[in-house]
Amino acid sequence: MDPEQQEHANNEEEMNVEGGIPPASLPQEEDGFDDEPEFIDMNDAVEVAVDDDDVPMDDDDDDDDDIIHESNEPGLESNDGGATVPSEPVIDMSQSKIESHTDAVYSVACHVENGKLVIISGGGDDKSYLHQIETTSTATPSSQLLPYNHTDTVSCVALNLAYVSEDLKKTPRLAATGSYDGSIILYDPDTAQQKLKLEGPSDIEWMAFHPKGGSVLLAGSGDGTVWMFHIPLNRCLQVFVGHEQAVTAGCFSPDGKWALSASADGTLRVWAPKTGMNKHVFRTGEAGLTCLANNGGSDGMLVIVGAEDGHAHVCHIGTKKVIATLRHFEVPPNAPTTTSENDDDEDEEVEMEYPMSVEAVGFFPAQPNWCATGGVDGKLKIWDLNNDGQCRQICAPSQDGNTSSDSITRLRWHPTLPLIFTTSISGKIRLWDARTARLLTTLTGHTDVINEADFFFHDNGSAVIVSGGDDKTVRVFEVDVNAILAQQSVGQPAT
Repeated sequence: MDPEQQEHANNEEEMNVEGGIPPASLPQEEDGFDDEPEFIDMNDAVEVAVDDDDVPMDDDDDDDDDIIHESNEPGLESNDGGATVPSEPVIDMSQSKIESHTDAVYSVACHVENGKLVIISGGGDDKSYLHQIETTSTATPSSQLLPYNHTDTVSCVALNLAYVSEDLKKTPRLAATGSYDGSIILYDPDTAQQKLKLEGPSDIEWMAFHPKGGSVLLAGSGDGTVWMFHIPLNRCLQVFVGHEQAVTAGCFSPDGKWALSASADGTLRVWAPKTGMNKHVFRTGEAGLTCLANNGGSDGMLVIVGAEDGHAHVCHIGTKKVIATLRHFEVPPNAPTTTSENDDDEDEEVEMEYPMSVEAVGFFPAQPNWCATGGVDGKLKIWDLNNDGQCRQICAPSQDGNTSSDSITRLRWHPTLPLIFTTSISGKIRLWDARTARLLTTLTGHTDVINEADFFFHDNGSAVIVSGGDDKTVRVFEVDVNAILAQQSVGQPAT
């Protein structure tokens, strides 16, 4: 079946939100399928035979009025390309520096259990590593090269250790690596032994394990397809077809009943895992979507996506409504323009291009109607969905009174406190107070762009941060959040 036929078969619903938030009085189209979804029972699983001629695998398009709270932070300068780079030697504040990779590190994932930090990393050297660190000692990290020889960049990695049950036969412990060569390799995270190889997509952009047991894996591809595999059965359960461009982000809903995917085609799609049907399509505009986060709102059904045009869209996957469209990037007043010649040989003014893409989004777990957006403009914005999507705070580092555009690459809320960690292209990790926009601390160590970061929070609120960057290193930072807050309360300066 070609993509057009599949699109018709999926009987998708569409929501055009280009004009803003739709009024509640607008009639909603009836939804004729999967009103009470159930996730796949292992006994009901049906193997999907994948024919390369029936699934699109075209990879021809792949390409290698709030006050800004400024926090004075030394060491930021702009190079000729506009990126912020350290102006003086970088102080390494990391607890561990791992230098196994010989090229940029693009993906990391971590988990802490039984006094051991487990890390999996992948990079532009086409290699992936399993690292283990004893958290109760100062022992040197052990790093083991994973045996499969990828032929292209290892673009994403994932661990399911947070989801497994005591029945390891039904929910085995897994580490996964995905590559632009189209392969997904499953390993035992304790022994680094290869367990399984999955194939089908033309390349792998991201992966996510199912939150109920972690035995089902979702993977998005640059060819516009989303694949779902059942690991214990070694079967492809579904291939979701409908996106017209690369699938840039995705995950399962918190209850596991839906699969979510965001694409460079500007759509957020909701899929029924059991039937493979496209439950709903949110059409957010022409700008490509770059990132996605879920589990927002009191019912956990809000999803936020960031877009290349500087907007973020908050959607409710239950009611199929767009709750808010948040304008992260504002074109400066009296913005300069350039002159270009149109088809009639007349000069016309064209607005200059600005760094506006939203690259990171997330909901505050303890107050799920608060969300945050981070952009290439270097700003972190805090939004209150209870007040019509009002922007509560704008956080941005500054030097000599001028805001520095240190593009944000990732963000993560603290699970219980109104604090947000951000990573940036300058190699810095920052901790912000979302209530006051105050910069609480800055962690340094990386000497180049931080491409990916994963976080683990202990019960006492302290954080373990694992980051990978263009400087070819994986670094581990440990943050005593309570100590930082105590210093702030007595007027100590942020480090």
